[in-house]
Amino acid sequence: MSKRIANIISYLFHPLLFPTYGALLIIAVNPHLFASYRPKDQMLWVIITFIFTFICPVVWLLIMKQLELISDFKLENPKDRIIPYVAVITFYLWMFKFFKPISSSAQFSNKLLSMMMLGAALAISIGFFINNFRKISIHAIGAGSMLGLILAIMGGADYDLRLLFVSAVLLAGIIGTSRLVLGAHKPNELWAGYLTGFIGQFFSFTLLPFFMG
Repeated sequence: MSKRIANIISYLFHPLLFPTYGALLIIAVNPHLFASYRPKDQMLWVIITFIFTFICPVVWLLIMKQLELISDFKLENPKDRIIPYVAVITFYLWMFKFFKPISSSAQFSNKLLSMMMLGAALAISIGFFINNFRKISIHAIGAGSMLGLILAIMGGADYDLRLLFVSAVLLAGIIGTSRLVLGAHKPNELWAGYLTGFIGQFFSFTLLPFFMG
C-alpha cells in the first residue's frame, strides 16, 4: 500500500466520521423503525449526526489551532489530544441525550442511535484514559466501534448482516494497515484501539440495558 492510498483511507475513515456512518447503517438495516419518515426526513437524522459529531469537533480543532493550543491537526502528540478528547466526548454525550427516547427531542428519538452515541462516548472516554499513559489509535477506535455496532444490531436487523460484519473486519484491517504505512502507530496501539472501540459499543448495547433492567 502506498502512502497516498494510506492517506486517502485515513481521511475517508476518519474516526469522527464513525457516528455518521453508524447512523447511515442503522437507518439502512432497520427500515421498519423509520418507515413513518420520508427519505429526506431520514437523511435529516444523518445530517444532524454529521454536524454535531464531525463539523462541530472540526471547528473546535480549528479554534484550538488558531489559539495555538495544539501543534497540528494530526494530534500525534498525546498531550495535544487531551482537550479534543474532552470536546468530542461532550458532543457525543449531547447526541446521546438528543436521540434518547425520553427527551425533549421526541421527533428524533431513537434507541439504537442513542445507544450508538453512548457507546462512542464510552470508547472515546476509555481512549482518553489510556492516552494519559500511552498512545492509542483513534482510527482503530472508530473501526472497532463499527465492528461492535454491527455485531450489536445484527440480531434485530431486517437483513442478514454476517457478510457486512466480515467486510467490516477486512476494512478495519485495511484502516490499521494504512496507519502502519504512514508510521502513525505501532501494532499494539492499533489492537488497543480496536478493543476499546468494540468494548464501548458492547457495553452500551449489552451490559448497560442489563443493568438498567
